[in-house]
Amino acid sequence: MPSMHIEMYSDTLRIDTGLEVIYPQNCSRTPAELRDIIKPPYQVLYLLHGIMRDQTGWIRFTNIEQYVMDMGLVVVMPTTYRGHYINQPHGYNYFDYLTKELPAIIGNMFPVSQKKKDTFIAGLSMGGYGALKAAIECPDQYAYAASLSGVVDVETMFKSEDLYSPAERLMTFDNKNPKNGPDDILFRAKEQLGAGVKLPPMFVAIGQQDFMYAENKHFYEELKDRTDIEFLEEEGGHTWDFWDRNIKRALDKMPIKQRLLGHKQEFTV
Repeated sequence: MPSMHIEMYSDTLRIDTGLEVIYPQNCSRTPAELRDIIKPPYQVLYLLHGIMRDQTGWIRFTNIEQYVMDMGLVVVMPTTYRGHYINQPHGYNYFDYLTKELPAIIGNMFPVSQKKKDTFIAGLSMGGYGALKAAIECPDQYAYAASLSGVVDVETMFKSEDLYSPAERLMTFDNKNPKNGPDDILFRAKEQLGAGVKLPPMFVAIGQQDFMYAENKHFYEELKDRTDIEFLEEEGGHTWDFWDRNIKRALDKMPIKQRLLGHKQEFTV
């Protein structure tokens, strides 16, 4: 299946920015029973990276290409660098880019569906935060959201002197406690969301040895009465082997069309 790197200009960010894209291919290797399914408009997954890597991390360190083989799914891996997928107070409007401009750009580049039922979002660590934030603040846009070792409480990041220089902290958090700012939506969702707001189903996976374990468990407890949310904990830390096996689990839970046929993917070498 095609895998491509794209450099493009963003009007929202006013800079060139990169994307990795995995694109479905209907070819002789495609199982016969899927050939009428794997055709446009395609479903799309926005897959977000963590703070220490960029959009290439998913390609370099996981088997994501193998996992989506024969799924008829376009996987879009954007970057916000270290920007937390938020509209930074003194930086870039990464949240607007992710949720507004990027879907329009992808829709113009590729024959992907723009319907909620065909759009998914997931991420690891900082990207887990971004995926959940997008699903909570734009619930009519995504059919499913998954967070793997998500930094669901940005105060943890704000307090880390190892991660940020003073200038970077100012650009991203305005040197204020995020508990007092708008980007703590994940922990204040119950108070901020209206009674009629329906959130998409969510999958939250966290390792029992992960430094964000307690925060993820708390997030699940806060949201479990507001949406269909699955919480998975197991042995593991903040590591690529944990993210690799759990992105596979997340894909298995998403309403991807090819599974309607009960097809079980077989890898070829």
